[in-house]
Amino acid sequence: MTETEKTNTIDRKDFMKQVGLGFGAIMLMNCLQSCGETEIPDPNPTGNGDVLDFSIDITASGNTALQTKGGFLVVASKKVIIARTLNDTWIAVSSACTHEGTTVNYRSASNDFLCPNHGSTFSSVGAATKSPATSALKKYNVTFTANSNTVRVFG
Repeated sequence: MTETEKTNTIDRKDFMKQVGLGFGAIMLMNCLQSCGETEIPDPNPTGNGDVLDFSIDITASGNTALQTKGGFLVVASKKVIIARTLNDTWIAVSSACTHEGTTVNYRSASNDFLCPNHGSTFSSVGAATKSPATSALKKYNVTFTANSNTVRVFG
């Protein structure tokens, strides 16, 4: 082996030391971060990467069902159903039944959601109340701004 070849090589023992030191440094950094007073924020807090936040004008064409108490609107592109209760409050839940994904309907008289496919029902907060569905619909926050006739759904 020439002198040049010797300077460009590393023996196994030195290689393992360097790998061990690098690994140790990474582990130390993670341990120190976990001992800190502040939490590291979850980059994916909803679990699926989708953060829902949109607004609609209830006076716009296609949204007028929400102008009436007891009316509802399915926003297919967002997979959300928005309902205006008879008590003039607002509800928004995922529109797909948790049994087989059929779009649910809002029933104002009973203030709940019904899957027309197999008869599953969900409470006004999305809880499954009649099978075959056993999982809840995702519930979203809703605000209504009267001066602009805007409903915001987020969560």
